[in-house]
Amino acid sequence: MANNPPDLVAINEELGDSFDDLINRCGAYKQVLLKKKHDIADKINSQVVGPNSNMVKTLNKVQEERLAIVSLRKEVEQLKSKYARFKKETESIRTVFQKLIEDLKYKCNRMTYFTCLQCITSRSNKMRTDLMSKRETEAVKSYTILCELSLAMSSSPSKHLVSYITRVINYWHSILETFYSEDFEITLKQMNWPFTMSEITDNAKLNNFKQQFQRLANMLIKVQLPKNDYSEISEQLQTAQLLEHYSHVPSPIIMLLVPFRKRFFYHFTGKKQTNKPDKPEWFLSRVLSWIRDYRTFVVEWLGPVYTENGKRAIDSQHDFIIGLLQFVVIKLDSDLSHFQLEDVVFSHIVDETLAFEHELRKVYNYPNDYPSVTEVLTQAQIFFKWINMERKYAHIKMDEIIQNKEQWKILVYDSQYCMTVCADSFLTLLNTMSDRYSILRQPRHKLQFLKLQTDLLEEFRQNIIDGDIESNEHLSEMLCTLHYISYTLYNWGTNMHFLSLLNYKCELENEVRSRSESEFTEVLETADTVFDDSIRLYNLGIDNLLNCLTENIMTKVKYISKQYKRDRWHIMDSLIDENKYSITDSGWVMYETFTENLNTLNKSLPTSLFNKCWPILATKMSTFLFNEVLLANMFNRGGAQHFLCDVRYKLLPIFSKYTAKPSIYIERLLEACRVLNFEPNFKPVILKRNEVSEILLRRIEHGNALELG
Repeated sequence: MANNPPDLVAINEELGDSFDDLINRCGAYKQVLLKKKHDIADKINSQVVGPNSNMVKTLNKVQEERLAIVSLRKEVEQLKSKYARFKKETESIRTVFQKLIEDLKYKCNRMTYFTCLQCITSRSNKMRTDLMSKRETEAVKSYTILCELSLAMSSSPSKHLVSYITRVINYWHSILETFYSEDFEITLKQMNWPFTMSEITDNAKLNNFKQQFQRLANMLIKVQLPKNDYSEISEQLQTAQLLEHYSHVPSPIIMLLVPFRKRFFYHFTGKKQTNKPDKPEWFLSRVLSWIRDYRTFVVEWLGPVYTENGKRAIDSQHDFIIGLLQFVVIKLDSDLSHFQLEDVVFSHIVDETLAFEHELRKVYNYPNDYPSVTEVLTQAQIFFKWINMERKYAHIKMDEIIQNKEQWKILVYDSQYCMTVCADSFLTLLNTMSDRYSILRQPRHKLQFLKLQTDLLEEFRQNIIDGDIESNEHLSEMLCTLHYISYTLYNWGTNMHFLSLLNYKCELENEVRSRSESEFTEVLETADTVFDDSIRLYNLGIDNLLNCLTENIMTKVKYISKQYKRDRWHIMDSLIDENKYSITDSGWVMYETFTENLNTLNKSLPTSLFNKCWPILATKMSTFLFNEVLLANMFNRGGAQHFLCDVRYKLLPIFSKYTAKPSIYIERLLEACRVLNFEPNFKPVILKRNEVSEILLRRIEHGNALELG
């Protein structure tokens, strides 16, 4: 009952406080409880026992369901038995029907085979008749039907039939394309293609050929091979893996490009004066001028033809550019392969190639997922040379930056950062490198350049923090440099270029982790940017420089504080009124030196850095005063009072300009001063008991004690 206070309360209320007639009242209360018990038992029995009880109803329902299940099982067994008998009785019939179905399937396949063969033959004969009868449109329709049939049969097991229709299509493709190509070539000659800019503006003459031009171009597109396997593509293009992405240019574009191909390879190959390996801008600018001069014509004349054939009008311009890029790729591949050992020429070709690619995309809106001339640069041997050249020139530039006499000059001062000439030049170097490799198509190539950038970041950091930095007169500028680079790297890491590289890097890591049983694989999903490691190392460098900077200040303060440390603390007069206190003469210069250096830091460092610096100085100053003044001297009552007032009214106000609660930064020193002054009822929180004992020994008065609790 002790565990049920409500029951005790109920019993006490029922029996009351009086002992008179208690036994009778207990008996009556017992009868009440027995009646409640009987009522509860009747209620339970009514639910469990009897024809209308819930328990009986439930049991009856369970019995009915069990009988139903038994009945269903019997029906299932009967059905299984019937199925077995039926299967046995119909086995012979099924065997007959299976043979009939297989025979029917075989005959259907033969019929389909011969139907396709008949279709191929009939369409081929019809095309021959249509061409002889000058019904060119009908011949092209038949050719289109054959191409559609070929695509439908591409996965057919009838390899001989597929081979046959392919040969038929190639045969008619050759005839039709030759037929229309000859007419198209005549039309181009009549148009005086490629015409000059003055002829382009003279629309009256050209418009006479527009209808014929578009009709023939439309026919040439319609008679192209199903897989765009054009026979006109040069043997070099068919065999060079580098140019495999350029094989989808339609026949009209190829024919438009014929005179440009002749001019390009005439002027920029062999011993021509215009073919100078150290002048790649000559042939690149020539290609860009062709794109500039003729892209409008291509879109206006071929755009409607493309639209009629289910393409976009702008695709005609893109195909025209792709066709011209074939020449560039062949030329670049040849030049880069021959001049890998000549660093200056090689580097210049790479620079001009990247500039060419940038102009294609920005000026002419060439799509990023289309064939790119940068694929020449990403060939294994070329790419290896390129990235090593980038590393070499980056090191040369870094040396120039470090050796610059004005490298520590402040260019921009802001509350968040200070940008030095050194930081700006180095980040410009990295940013230029990002712009150069950002146009590459494969993320794995970009990651290799990213690795180069992070290596350069670490080398630059080492160049700054290595050496005798403690005595360096530009310590604060070096600190600002590292801080600004760290700040910039974090911002860079949040732009789309580096976020996409982070995502790809995580995917690679997941793939490696899925194939490796090692439990120590680095997890990148928690990374915020691709520069996390670099930022962490730069922050460590910042902490190191902050420590050196504060140590330099403390060295000056300690040098000035010699007299303060040797002051006569043990014979000073007691203070009657703290309001009339003035700082000790020996401490005035020390505290002023400390204040001046702190103010200089406040002016030379950005707010974010200074807010990390002054708490470090506060801690160092507090430790210095604790160890080298308080514990190094003996104090009488007056000396203890003066030292406490120096800390309370001189040191604390120095930091009060930067925080509303300066005492928390020198709390240990303040506690020591209060212990030294025997403040009544004061119990230290930070100081340990042995430290309190050591401080008490600094007082020369005897018979005093501190209640330690």
